[in-house]
Amino acid sequence: MEGVGIGGIEFGYPEHRYSTAEMFDILGPKLSDGVRQNVLQLGVENRYFVRPMERYLSGGRADLDGGEPISDLSAGVAKRCLANLGLDPSEITCLVAASENSDYLSPGLSAVLVRKIGLSNFVPHFNLQGMACSTFPKVLELGKSLARKEDDKVLVVISGCNSGWYLPHLGDGTAVVNPKEMGELPDREKRIKKWVSTMFSFLFGDGVVAFVLSGGAPIRVGRGEHAVNFGQQDYLKACVRLRPNLPDKSYEYELTAGSRVIDLALDYSKKVVGKFLGGEFDERRSREYMEGMDKVMIHTGSMKILDGFKRVYGLQDGQMRESYETLRDYGNLTGCSIPAVMRKAFVENGGARRGVLVGITMGFGLDVVEVEKG
Repeated sequence: MEGVGIGGIEFGYPEHRYSTAEMFDILGPKLSDGVRQNVLQLGVENRYFVRPMERYLSGGRADLDGGEPISDLSAGVAKRCLANLGLDPSEITCLVAASENSDYLSPGLSAVLVRKIGLSNFVPHFNLQGMACSTFPKVLELGKSLARKEDDKVLVVISGCNSGWYLPHLGDGTAVVNPKEMGELPDREKRIKKWVSTMFSFLFGDGVVAFVLSGGAPIRVGRGEHAVNFGQQDYLKACVRLRPNLPDKSYEYELTAGSRVIDLALDYSKKVVGKFLGGEFDERRSREYMEGMDKVMIHTGSMKILDGFKRVYGLQDGQMRESYETLRDYGNLTGCSIPAVMRKAFVENGGARRGVLVGITMGFGLDVVEVEKG
């Protein structure tokens, strides 16, 4: 575990908090009883949005307020991170910003944050987009190359503020039913897309994390393994893309979540864990490895995803406690989910010293990384 470590993990969440019950009340009779049951099975009780969800229900563009809520929240979290570590912005040798959605398509989040945080105009900065729920393992992998000297301090900011992708889909008066309630209607495909976007609105929440990668930091980053797209087009089974909305010459986000995406994630995990442990997947060996970990910190994809990993690897409730808590309190935070879980396990709850991070991502891919508290 020698080398790069993680220090000063700081989180921030927007002010607009919605419980599941409050969202049910706002959407009213649009949601069928079947959809409400689907939502309750996600395991999310609360989530935060950068803009009030009511704005998306009143028609028009909710983001035409001239604000920059994602970069403002990100800059505030980054400043608190530096203050907690007693670092001056001039000591930061590199900035890495990662996001799926931002205030602008271009410039990227990193360029906007340089001055909002108060960093040097000349600081090297990198903008990562599209890494989704495996963003944290990816920036740790990148950080090993960027923090190689004794005085290197890489500031990482990850934004999981993506509500602007899916809340607009709630804006029309279309009734939402789940696939089992649809039958063979001629507009079945359109209705399924509506159901998917509605489920995303209840599953995902907004948040930002910042931390510093450097030598001597308290949480050490160990070895890892990852893989992507065993099937040539697996990336199509969980993706987001822009679609033209021709009548008004605008665009909307099309959200895709395959019906067997949980099975796909578990299958990927077996292949990646098998290679991580030096061969093909072996259930006994994998369970023994996981048993030796204080914490198994899994991306908060949904309750069914967490339950699936718990079953396959024979995990104990205590090993996964923080993943379930984070899902319940904040929803799926995409790239921020794993650091949120790790902060709970290693800092807030205390006691844990050794663990493994598991990232599951659109793309389609999976990452495994060992971490240890010094």
